[in-house]
Amino acid sequence: MATLTGSIVLWWVKRDVRLADNACLAEADKLAADVLPFFCFEPSVITAEDSSQSHVHAQWQAVSDLRTSLRRRGAEMVIAYGEVIEKLEKLHSRIPFTQVYSHEEIGNDLTYRRDRAVALWCRDRGIEYREFPQSSVQRGGIQRDRMSKIWQTRIAEAAPLPVSPLRQSEEIRRLASATGFPATVSRGSSEWQPVSETEAQRTLTDFLVQRGLWYRGGISSPNTAFTAGSRLSVHLAWGTISVRQVWHAVQDRIRNLDPNEPQASRWKQSLAAFVSRLHWRDHFTQRLESEPQLEFRSLHPSYVDLRYENDESKYNAWCEGRTGYPMVDAVMRCLAATGFVNFRMRAMVVSFACHVLHLDWRLIHPHLARAFRDYDPGIHLNQLQMQAGVVGWNAIRVYNPDKQLSDWDPDCRFVKRWLPELNAVDPSQILNRAVVNSYPPPIVPFRERAKEMTDRLYAIRRSAEAKDATPAVFARHASRKQSGTFRRPKSSPRSRSARRDDGPTLFDDLEEDQTRDE
Repeated sequence: MATLTGSIVLWWVKRDVRLADNACLAEADKLAADVLPFFCFEPSVITAEDSSQSHVHAQWQAVSDLRTSLRRRGAEMVIAYGEVIEKLEKLHSRIPFTQVYSHEEIGNDLTYRRDRAVALWCRDRGIEYREFPQSSVQRGGIQRDRMSKIWQTRIAEAAPLPVSPLRQSEEIRRLASATGFPATVSRGSSEWQPVSETEAQRTLTDFLVQRGLWYRGGISSPNTAFTAGSRLSVHLAWGTISVRQVWHAVQDRIRNLDPNEPQASRWKQSLAAFVSRLHWRDHFTQRLESEPQLEFRSLHPSYVDLRYENDESKYNAWCEGRTGYPMVDAVMRCLAATGFVNFRMRAMVVSFACHVLHLDWRLIHPHLARAFRDYDPGIHLNQLQMQAGVVGWNAIRVYNPDKQLSDWDPDCRFVKRWLPELNAVDPSQILNRAVVNSYPPPIVPFRERAKEMTDRLYAIRRSAEAKDATPAVFARHASRKQSGTFRRPKSSPRSRSARRDDGPTLFDDLEEDQTRDE
């Protein structure tokens, strides 16, 4: 083996699968160091309960594209399969790297413990380990009043980093080029959205030039959200594009709008609505970073012991789209096939599971996480709790599936696309629940079951224990876009179709526009 001298930076690629706006590469360039890109498919991570073949396939696509981009620049990357410390140990014996650089991942408990183990491994071997933030989220938690300042510093005032030069020795290139992908990771579905840095840039451009015009007002219907939505959530989730890149591109588009263009006003409204979603994304991710236990228990301590039925037959019917509620079933089958639906539909199926089927949000978490191709723990776990009504201060939302159907799919186009057993049924029969063919009847009555659960939730909210605990939880985790002071809600138990409440919300797809009363 050739003798290697000088600094060698191992760039541990995780959810930052891109060359542009990459702090790891920029810092390595400052050192004039050789760079060894390294990606590891970890069995413990890809077989976890919240992981799926869709996620592994997304990473395979992204890393494949990255490897192609590196080869165009005369560089190679190591692709490994195994637990990361085992692979780092083996790699270090061949290429004695002096630094390990990675992005600051805000993931689940499993990846957090893995990152800490890698940091310890590096310390024990005298290897410098550095993590670089790629959002406004502050490691270890933060006073909420400072979040806007950090956003301003990291995102608004800092231009995206250009692609840095990559230096590599012949020995690094030779070793890296001999590695490859496990045989099973490339299995995928044509229904899944492509994930890569190349595809992310194409999607962003298409959104800013064409599709974004209809973002505001077009993202509530499952029929139009597939095109009116930005479709960037999957790229932000897997790191094929950064929040900073997206934010600056949107600002450039707004500045360059021709005021005489007939649709200029609509463009401004839609892009402003989208930008607010980027802020909300970091808001929820910061909440997970500040309170990592929300993966396992409710954010508000008074709801930890809330009683659920967790009936297995109801859970299976919900997962498989067999509840007898057409809009719920169509959404669940669409998710299973494509990995995507819009926010409103995601919120509806969570609300239905928790409030109507009386399933614990912790029980439904893994299934939805696996289904969402754009799974992002910070957003996903927060929204599960918000839609389950266990945060403690947000309005309790109960989405009526029949009303969602009549509001957003009145011709039953979406329902018939995903429930082929209803193809021959007239839409009026579906809307009026006159279906008598092979489609099942409702698994439970909606109103009675929803009232039973909301009564429980409001009883907890009115308890002395909850009233004492809520102000502190609110102060630690509530957005400062709302009032910074907790005010006791005056709402009363009711089922409703999710009208505007305490503020905008955001699910994994970043698409819901609730800045107007829908």
